[in-house]
Amino acid sequence: MGGAEAPLISPPRVAGQQGWRDLRGAQSPVQHGDPPGHKAAPRTRQDCQIFLKNTPALYGMWLVTLLLLYSLQEVHSEDVGSTRLYFVNASLQRVTYSSSVGVSLPCPAGGTPTAILRWYLATGDDIYDVPQIRQVLPNGTLQLHPFSPSAYNSYIHDNDYFCTAENQAGKIRSPNIRIKAVFREPYTVRVADQRSMRGNVAVFKCLIPAAVQEYVSVVSWERDTVSIVPGNRFLLTSFGALYISDVQKEDALSTYRCITKHKYSGETRQSNGARLSVMDPNESSPTVLDSFQAGEVNAGQSVELPCTAGGYPSPTVRWLKDGRPLPSDARWTRRLTGLTISDLRQEDSGSYACEVTNSFGSKEVSGQLHVIDPLRVTLSPKNLKTGISSTLFFTCTVEGSPEYNISWFRNSESIVPDQHISIQGQHNDTLQITAAQKFHSGAYQCFASRKGHTAQDFSIILLEDGTPRIVSSFSERVVNPGEPFSLMCAAKGAPPPSITWTLDDEPVVRDSTYKTSQYTLSDGLTVSHVNVSSPLIRDGGVYRCVARNSAGSAEYQARINVHLELDPCGTSPQWRAGTRT
Repeated sequence: MGGAEAPLISPPRVAGQQGWRDLRGAQSPVQHGDPPGHKAAPRTRQDCQIFLKNTPALYGMWLVTLLLLYSLQEVHSEDVGSTRLYFVNASLQRVTYSSSVGVSLPCPAGGTPTAILRWYLATGDDIYDVPQIRQVLPNGTLQLHPFSPSAYNSYIHDNDYFCTAENQAGKIRSPNIRIKAVFREPYTVRVADQRSMRGNVAVFKCLIPAAVQEYVSVVSWERDTVSIVPGNRFLLTSFGALYISDVQKEDALSTYRCITKHKYSGETRQSNGARLSVMDPNESSPTVLDSFQAGEVNAGQSVELPCTAGGYPSPTVRWLKDGRPLPSDARWTRRLTGLTISDLRQEDSGSYACEVTNSFGSKEVSGQLHVIDPLRVTLSPKNLKTGISSTLFFTCTVEGSPEYNISWFRNSESIVPDQHISIQGQHNDTLQITAAQKFHSGAYQCFASRKGHTAQDFSIILLEDGTPRIVSSFSERVVNPGEPFSLMCAAKGAPPPSITWTLDDEPVVRDSTYKTSQYTLSDGLTVSHVNVSSPLIRDGGVYRCVARNSAGSAEYQARINVHLELDPCGTSPQWRAGTRT
């Protein structure tokens, strides 16, 4: 029965009209009758002339009506997703704050209509309000108040949390969010004295205690209490080191200090003053002054691999990647401070080596660079509405760096395989539900995780009684031999049903007389037509449409009588059918 052939519409007749069933489904009651513009036969020769004059306009009105019906159908289908869930900030996975300031953290999930927002610990335990320490506001914001060191509790102030959003569509959960409070604690930064030969490079480093290295960064350097402006012989690296190129005797007359700032408390610290001892050139093999180690950087960012050396004669520097000289690439820039790579790509990962050489020897430093492409997850299908007893497959597609683990959740709870649910695939990237039941409805989420970074996607599944129902049909009518007519039957179900036709219990077969078409609209409505182009008396009888899917079937029938009526216009029956002989 399928096919994309457009339905053949019988010509309009002149007279009063009856109701016509709304194609949009069961919102309108079934009204049997002819389509708009389909009117009774002309009774006089004058009526016949009026009919012929108005025929083009009637056809135009009928086509406009069809287009309007289809446009209404499309608008209706877009309203299906009016209940939904969403993420405002799905990438939020770490929050560090100052204990003296506190933090307000809105739930990164939401929904329409308004969702119920709840916070949990990563263990799944509900969190409780602690007066003046922690509370969840009515709008779903997690509030952590400022606190003194004596009130510190790692269970509250250094833990993994997640938030959920729940409405009629289901329940989704955010990735785990690490929330950590940082204390205001005393610390000092210092700079060690350095030695360098005249004409070489000197490197000063700001030494920050390991306990606060994550939160404290170098913001500037001073020379004799005057801020150093990078340029000429003074350079600052992205790691906060100070480079002095082409060292001169007068550089030994100054003191050098670094200035640091705490990322969360905003406090600044000034180091001690360090001195530089400048020596006359003396023949010597290279000495590495600054180097790099293994590291991970996200794709699209820039990285600086420091490498510089002293010695006399001044050493030359050569860079290698995976044992071979660096290829020509505008993204790679060699500087006095080392190698800078911008707009990182995964293919930039590898082993990098810096060789420094002069006539008295050589040294090499090396390190492994890992370029990480952030994980991206796509879960399909999405927003699926289907019938109980269906078999469902979810596919979790993960892009980005290849090393990851996949986990599955339904309504924020971890999915455990059972007699209905199985998890398949090399990376557990396929979820199958067999003989799905009503309780399997809800929000399904796929999480991909790699070394603390997590990405997710979700899909809303609605399982319902998918037994087909006829939502629009045709009416009993009388037609003349040779007068084309079209019958329409529309049905809904989950999954969308297919429709077959019979005439007096015999299947309607496509041939030169019978043309059939069937299509399914975006909201799952299946529409089928039978077009009879030149009916004979034997083509009259009981026409039945039957809608079937895996959940069941529904049917509708009505009689179409084909017999000859007298024509007041004095023409043949074919005239009544809208054709000339």
